[in-house]
Amino acid sequence: MIMIPKDRSSVNVMKGNFYGTFFRFVQFIIRKMSPTYHVQIPNQISGPVAYISHHQNTFGPFVIMLWFPKSLHAWILHVFLNQTACYKQYAKYTFTKRKGMNKHLAKICALPLSYLIAKLLHSGKGIPVYRGSRQIMQTFNQSVAALQKGEDIVIFPDIDYSDTSSRTNAMYEGFLYLEKYYYKITGQHVCFVPLYASKSKKVIIADHPIHFRDGEDFNKERKIVYQKIHDQLNLLAKKCGDLNE
Repeated sequence: MIMIPKDRSSVNVMKGNFYGTFFRFVQFIIRKMSPTYHVQIPNQISGPVAYISHHQNTFGPFVIMLWFPKSLHAWILHVFLNQTACYKQYAKYTFTKRKGMNKHLAKICALPLSYLIAKLLHSGKGIPVYRGSRQIMQTFNQSVAALQKGEDIVIFPDIDYSDTSSRTNAMYEGFLYLEKYYYKITGQHVCFVPLYASKSKKVIIADHPIHFRDGEDFNKERKIVYQKIHDQLNLLAKKCGDLNE
């Protein structure tokens, strides 16, 4: 097990850092104001890796992108990478329907935030996700290209991303098609690794790699890999004491 010490200085210089200057600046500032998270990664994990994690209403992405010791290309809903679309998302849905904010106040708050978020996520080299659209091929193409360069990605596939509980419930299965496209181009299987962030233990912990098996039917194997990832995420939560069952 590779253990990254709970020491701010040990994570300031990140290996393989492809983040832009703005992202790294914001990351540095927030680290100074946030609790440090200890990172545990099994020794047998080597890149390129597709980490699969639990969203927990933005807690997972926030903590992992803040403290993980390597740069990660996060899968991000495409609207947040476009300032205009991001503004509409916050003004017409997030602040109004989810938060119950007055629509005029929502517009005032959404405008500067949309510029900040879009710029930050672009600087963080996020990969846009186009759900329910043929543009989803762009997501897979960018992901395969990143993995081919030896760069890691992280995906938060929760269907109910607003769920704050430690338990991983239903997930979108579409991310597993990454295997199909990666294997077609490289002849190698994607290394999927469950990754869990624990609020109570202030730890980010990874489980053992999960791969599709050679010669198996993709659709059948997809169900098996999905279940393994789902189960391991909940086992990690239980290991951290976040699940009592």
